[in-house]
Amino acid sequence: MSRAQTLAHINLEVSTAHATIRSVDVASNNLTYCVDLVGHFIANADAGNNISISYYTESDGFDNIGKLKSIGNIPVTYYTQFDGPDNIGKLKSIGNIAISYYTQYDGFDNIGKLKSIGSTTITYYDRFDISQPAGTIKSIDGNTPCLNIITI
Repeated sequence: MSRAQTLAHINLEVSTAHATIRSVDVASNNLTYCVDLVGHFIANADAGNNISISYYTESDGFDNIGKLKSIGNIPVTYYTQFDGPDNIGKLKSIGNIAISYYTQYDGFDNIGKLKSIGSTTITYYDRFDISQPAGTIKSIDGNTPCLNIITI
């Protein structure tokens, strides 16, 4: 029998040049399960008995067919053509945590790079910052309660 799940963590891997959401931790029935963004269980692999995984199909539109749609009752959404041309197919939200990316309106140096997760903002050096190479991470600031930052 499936029980309610809660989003425990969004796991963000960070290096000097990249910030990537790798997985989410989902709490269910006093256990925590780690699920990658393809829908595979990384930790507690027997979770398939307790947590349902669903994927987008043709009936959901054609932009995201085959991508992870939900982990239990936690929805996963992606940017579509209706959100503009810059980020089609990228993560838009996990549960109620919004995810955004730099677009052409932010300047041309960091288009497509991860900009924010909830209230946490990722800032990159650009061509005007001579102290570091353009595109490397300058700072990560904010307080998104379920964000787990993993430095690699």
